[in-house]
Amino acid sequence: MTTVTATHPAVAGFNLASILASSQPTVALHPKPLLHSMAAFQAAIDAYVHKGKQEIARRKEAHTLRLKEDGDKKRDMEEAIEREKRREIELIAVLEREKLDTREMESSIHLLKKQLASLAEQATSLDAEANDLRTRITRLRKDKSRDLAVLEDRARSMSPELSLYEVALGFSVTGVKEDVLLFKFTHIDEHAPNRVFSFVLDLSKQDYAVTMSEPPLGAMPRLVDTLNDTREFWTFIKHVRAAFLAELHETRA
Repeated sequence: MTTVTATHPAVAGFNLASILASSQPTVALHPKPLLHSMAAFQAAIDAYVHKGKQEIARRKEAHTLRLKEDGDKKRDMEEAIEREKRREIELIAVLEREKLDTREMESSIHLLKKQLASLAEQATSLDAEANDLRTRITRLRKDKSRDLAVLEDRARSMSPELSLYEVALGFSVTGVKEDVLLFKFTHIDEHAPNRVFSFVLDLSKQDYAVTMSEPPLGAMPRLVDTLNDTREFWTFIKHVRAAFLAELHETRA
């Protein structure tokens, strides 16, 4: 905008005080300088308006650029938020799997602890059984040693009787393996004196057991029970031979 001063051609020689002091105040207007001044004033206004428009356009462009930048930032932020949401969902899924794995592991550990406790209990029970078994074995060995000593004493004392059995009754004893004896009888069947009647006696346990009898002897279980009750060994041998003879007669009767 152009400022009008006293030296401007449009108002040259203009003195407001003197004009007002005159009895008939008049103002001399000079059209050309006035028009020139108005044109300059209009040009100044146009320049100001143009400059204002440029400033508005610049500010609008800057504002549009800021809006674009803000939009880009907003979009980047929304994308970042979306990525974080996806990561959060994935993390939650991982945590859920870890929770499930943890529960399964805890369940497995609990089961293993129960199994370990059961095994420890079984081990304790087995230790007790082993101790009991060792005690029984020790007692069994003592009993067997005592029984063998008794048998040896009886064998020595009954050596003449044994020789008589062996010759007259066809009796013999042989060892099959440790604590297992094979007993044989002949001279039982009068039609076949050399026919062998036999049985195997197992001495390895606390109670004696007959594992084989040829021919099968129905009275054998009862005779073995009596032997285990009385420990009368040679009486048992006599009863077995008598039972073989009795069943032979029954089969031929």
